[in-house]
Order: sequence, then structure tokens, then C-alpha cells
Amino acid sequence: MLPETDLPVREDLVLVGVSAVTMDPQLGDLERATVTVTDGVITSVDTDAPMNIAPGTRVIDGSGLIAMPGFVDTHWHLWNSLLRGSVGDAPGCDYFTVKRALGPHHELEDFYWAARFALAEAVAAGISTVHNWDHNVRSPEDADVNIRAQLDAGVRGRFSYGPRDSTPAEELMDLDDLRRLSARWPDERLDGLLDFGVALRGPYRTPAEVCQREWETARELGLPITMHCDRCLREEGCRSCGLTRLADEGLLGPDVQIVHAVHASEADVAALAETGTRVSLSPMTELRTMGFPLVSEMLEAGVPLSLSTDTLAMPTSPDVFTTLRAVEAVEAARIGSSVVTPRRLLQLATLDGARDLGLDHVTGSITPGKRADLLLLDARASGLQPSGDLAEALVRQGRATDIVTVVVDGRVLLDNGRLTQGSARAAASSAGDRRDALVERARAAGDWK
Repeated sequence: MLPETDLPVREDLVLVGVSAVTMDPQLGDLERATVTVTDGVITSVDTDAPMNIAPGTRVIDGSGLIAMPGFVDTHWHLWNSLLRGSVGDAPGCDYFTVKRALGPHHELEDFYWAARFALAEAVAAGISTVHNWDHNVRSPEDADVNIRAQLDAGVRGRFSYGPRDSTPAEELMDLDDLRRLSARWPDERLDGLLDFGVALRGPYRTPAEVCQREWETARELGLPITMHCDRCLREEGCRSCGLTRLADEGLLGPDVQIVHAVHASEADVAALAETGTRVSLSPMTELRTMGFPLVSEMLEAGVPLSLSTDTLAMPTSPDVFTTLRAVEAVEAARIGSSVVTPRRLLQLATLDGARDLGLDHVTGSITPGKRADLLLLDARASGLQPSGDLAEALVRQGRATDIVTVVVDGRVLLDNGRLTQGSARAAASSAGDRRDALVERARAAGDWK
């Protein structure tokens, strides 16, 4: 059974005396800043003392706090979050084997609660925007419960509609329901939080007629396209993503996001840059299963780049600070690139992620006129003391546990380190039991030992 919605109301807020890492190129970092939020909108950011505070406004003493925009995650398979703990290093427990065994046994409630579980972790980690990359849509109802889960969680983002897991290459995804999706979910139901995209398999995983039909339908509907570039997981010795072929066939462009592309050749990277195609890297899963993400090469070529969690099933953690720290260290050891700086990494996780999803006018920086997607961190945390440059401190010493408050669209979803929604806390506490029930159904069907 799905819960009643317990989404907090939007609050008018005034943050007083915060150290603000705005990620706004005009504002920069501000000491003892005042940030005002009214009806979910950032209305002012300055260093003046607040005046004429309206009755009912919540005033937060920002002394000893760092404010920054919420993180933006541009590729996350929320549906398989309950597989965490079943995927491991033992034979037969790799990600793809477990996903194919347990994926068909998800019930509607599993899809809902898996998404809520992941989104609860997202909020606790300061991620205010999530691209829900759903590659196991088995029915219209599956799509609907995923959308409802994200709206119930109050997390901004995109739902990208894909085929069911292990759909035969010759079979089209449900393009008829894709066409119906916006009618079921008109703008007034989405509360300004969600938009839609489509997750396609592409020319290396489907025949030309299937790929062309799906791509054409997505563009006819005006939906942004996202596609995995992970041939290295299926083709031994793969050393090229073959993206030049997509460029030649007119499949790349600013409406397309490519995920991973770990083995992109120089020609592939050039094709991405020339067409304005976006790339989402998932460093923690890529380092574990694919190779080195090409962060420096992509940045130096001018490829629009962003970062993502990928999945909780590997298992992984959505601690963005840990990911940023790992990327900086790996790039320094791998090629010694000077473009991968702490501030540039923070930009990848905030403003660049918003640009990837076409939301940079809405979120990604603390800018007047944008929606209030904000983090407050404890500047007195031991890892952040003593501190010099705030961006360097956050990337090199910051932890998700330093986050004390998370605001998304003016709603406080994490308050003094505690999730404010009972449903979010229930999603986290019940995940183990739900995973066990899922495994038992698969075992009863003979799909799990």
C-alpha cells in the first residue's frame, strides 16, 4: 500500500550570516551573507542585514553554517535500489545477473518504495535534483508509481521512460504509452518539480529500424533522450564507444545525454563536443566495473559534463563529496590534469548538472529568481576545520554527514540532520524487509537460489 502524501509545505526563509558558496559566477562566495526565500523562490542574496522580515518567516542563524546549492544527479536507476545487499563479488552475484533475476519480480509497491528509499538517501546526501533513469518500465502503472514517488519525496528532477529490463532487441519499447504519459501527468500535477525524458537503447543494442523508430518518436514528442554507452560491459576488448556513428546518423545533439562513455576515442569526444551532446559520468560505478571516466579529456574538449550516482545496487553511496574527492585524486594520478579543480568539480555537481537537464534557469546556483534548492552544512565540523578556500575544503574534506539542512523548492526536507517526512524515514527503515520479500518471490519462481 502506498502512503498518504506527507510533503512539507513551502516555508518563507531568511538565512542570516551564512558563508555562501553560491556557484553563481557573478556573486561568487559571500561571507556573512543573507539569503531570502519567498514562496519557494530565492528573492535576494546579499551581505546586508535583513530588514522588514514578514511575519511567519523562519529565520535561520547562519553563523557557523555554509550554504550552497543542492547537488544535481543526472543519471540514477531508482527502481533497483532494493537490490543493494544482493549484488556483490561472489560468483553469480554481479549487478547484471542479480538485476535480471530480481527485476521481473518487482511489484508496483517495490518500484515506489525503491524510489523513495533512494530519494531519502539523496536528500540526506544533499542531492536536490535526480534524473530517474528507468530502464524497467513494464507497464504504465510502473511509470506512474515512479513519478508519484518522486513527487511525494519533493525532489526535483526528470523521469526518463525506458523499456522493461531485458526487452528483446527487436521489440519496440511502449511508444504508445510514452505518448500518453503527458496526458496522465499534466503540468499542474507535476508542481514544477518534474519533466519527462526517454531512455533509449540505441544503435548498438537494437536493429536500425527499432533504433530509428524510437529516436524519431522521442524527437517528435520533444523529449530529451538519454542512452547508455557501455559497450565495454558486453564487448571484450572494447576501446571505442562508436559515437562517431551516432553523429553520422544524426543521433547526437543538445537533446541527447550519453551515459558513461568510458572508452570514448578522441574522435568520439570530438563528436560529442561538436554536436553539443551531454555526458553524464558515474565515477564510482565506472571505476569499479568499466575503467577510468574521461573527466579531463571531456572538460578540455568542451563536452557538457555532469555527474551521477548510477545505482545503489552495486552497492554504492550517493555521498557526492566522496565522489568529488575520488575524481580529483584519480585525475591527479592518471594524467595530472589542471582542469579538475575543487571548484570545477563543485560546478559539475551543481550548475553543470542543472544545465545537463535544462534546469540551469531553475536550480544549480544560489541566484535570485531561481528556486530555493539549498544545503546548509556545519562549518564547525572537524573535517572542515581549519578552513581556507571553501570549495577546496568541501571537496577535499567534506562529508555528507556535515549536511544539517536540505531545502528543495522552499520545502525543508532535512532539518538538523533528520528527514522531515515520516514516509522517507519509513522507506529507509523498511528497505531490508522489502528486499527480502523480493528475493523470496524470485526464489519461489526458481529465479534465485
